[in-house]
Amino acid sequence: MSEAALAGRVALITGTSRGLGRALAHALGGAGATVACTARSLDDARRTAGEVERTGGHARGYALDVADKAVIAPVIAAVERDLGTIDVLVNNAGITFEKRSTDVSDDEWDRVIETNLSGMFRCARAVAPGMMARGRGKIINVGSMYGRIGVARYAAYCASKAAVEGLTRSLAVEWARHGIQVNCLAPGYLNTDIPREALADEATRKLFMTKVPARRIGEPDEIGPLAVYLASSASDFMTGQTLYIDGGQTISW
Repeated sequence: MSEAALAGRVALITGTSRGLGRALAHALGGAGATVACTARSLDDARRTAGEVERTGGHARGYALDVADKAVIAPVIAAVERDLGTIDVLVNNAGITFEKRSTDVSDDEWDRVIETNLSGMFRCARAVAPGMMARGRGKIINVGSMYGRIGVARYAAYCASKAAVEGLTRSLAVEWARHGIQVNCLAPGYLNTDIPREALADEATRKLFMTKVPARRIGEPDEIGPLAVYLASSASDFMTGQTLYIDGGQTISW
């Protein structure tokens, strides 16, 4: 993709404090988009925005907890006031925990579903009217290979990510006539904080690698070019799809 593939576009990305969200902010900013970096911590959002700016992009940080439905519309209004109408939404914010399902509390279950699924829907719902009015828009939902495979002790996360794929398909069908494409990126194990900590143990690392045909985990930067493609006009005839970036793990499970 051209470095100017997203020139003139405004992209809002949730969950940019670290890991994949941070990498996506750099990727879209590097392709010419003006990026609204959001995170629960304003300092974290501003830090990522500053990194994008220092590499030649344009970005601004905003505090946004997608699990708090009362703040989504005001934050989106602030972004559009400051940066312009939102052309691209990347729903990346998500949380997880590892716990036996019999020990998961209602509050823990609700927190994962609110963040990983309900917050994603509410952000999409908030930007859709503007996209409809302009006759174009891109929504990229970040799922996970855990939405396809069964993983013990991750019931809430697996359920939420499976639902993200269903949400993606439904919104894609409903909004296609308005020029809005909705797709899902579903990564496997990436070199981010949580897997990195787990893989520090040699026995755990060996177990992980036996499950990945590529015999390695991915780097967050490897997803950036695909996100740029989905955010650009090159993907205008592609909608409702879930793309797995997992080194072949889901096809060999």
